[in-house]
Amino acid sequence: MTIDTRVFTRSDAIRWAIVLVILVLDFVWLMASGRSVTHSGLVSRCLAVAMLAAISLVLSLIAGLPRITTTSRGLHYRRLALVAQCGALLVAFTSVTCVLSYLLVTLAPPLVDARLAALDAMLGFDWLRAYAWVRAQSTLNVVLQLAYASGLPQLVLVPMLVGLLGRAAYLREFLSNLMLSSVLLLLIAAPWPAAGAFVFFGVASPAEMATVSHFSALREGSMRVFDLAQMQGLVSLPSYHTAMALFFVQAMRWTRVGVVIIGLLNLLMIVSTPTEGGHFLIDVVAGVGLWVVTAGALRLLAGRGAPVRAEPAAAPQPV
Repeated sequence: MTIDTRVFTRSDAIRWAIVLVILVLDFVWLMASGRSVTHSGLVSRCLAVAMLAAISLVLSLIAGLPRITTTSRGLHYRRLALVAQCGALLVAFTSVTCVLSYLLVTLAPPLVDARLAALDAMLGFDWLRAYAWVRAQSTLNVVLQLAYASGLPQLVLVPMLVGLLGRAAYLREFLSNLMLSSVLLLLIAAPWPAAGAFVFFGVASPAEMATVSHFSALREGSMRVFDLAQMQGLVSLPSYHTAMALFFVQAMRWTRVGVVIIGLLNLLMIVSTPTEGGHFLIDVVAGVGLWVVTAGALRLLAGRGAPVRAEPAAAPQPV
């Protein structure tokens, strides 16, 4: 089987097209509603995307030079170029979807927190008791806080590691999972918004309440300017931390050691989601469902099983 080591493929073009569509939707909605994004945050994100895209282009050109393209250096340059290109896509996509998520909160349909709490009760889960018990266990509390906070570092490090180790198909699969699940997440959260367990039960610390402080301001209409450097995760149902944890494990399934390590870390992240993220237990269940639907849909679209094998070794570098 020929292994595709291209830096930019048709699937990459589709992913960038999705970013463009969301960007246009954001722009039109912002203009129509009189809202805006801070200049500093917008410029910093644009510069990051442009810088990563430029790095990818330069490395691709170097890798294509006749004396380099067939050597091990050419392979390494292509891997670095792919990681940079995917990094630019990740920054661009998370930026436009964050803005869209804020705009969707402004629609302000009725909250569903009471129904979610009722579903937790049907499952036999007492959120208040679980929260109080975790806070009383100092060591466990710290471990769960660190596990929950690992979501953002993993979002950077996992795709970078996968790409640098030559697993291009797994990297592209991860990005597709991330993008499709984000779209599905917003389609679910828009008509069925929830303030979250922190707000519903009103027992969280001021620092915990501050992590969702934008939610009520957006629903009330008092927040008119969005700062990309201070965006909050405002979706309670489904739990996106849960879905991401499973995407991280899926992206590392090609290595036994890696999947065990990342699996244990993300098991802790899922366990931490109710008490550290202010989610109802049913949010976690829905997050698992989001992963199943996303992974299953992409598998059907791909029409094949596991991604392609690792890249073959490059030819020896000429003396």
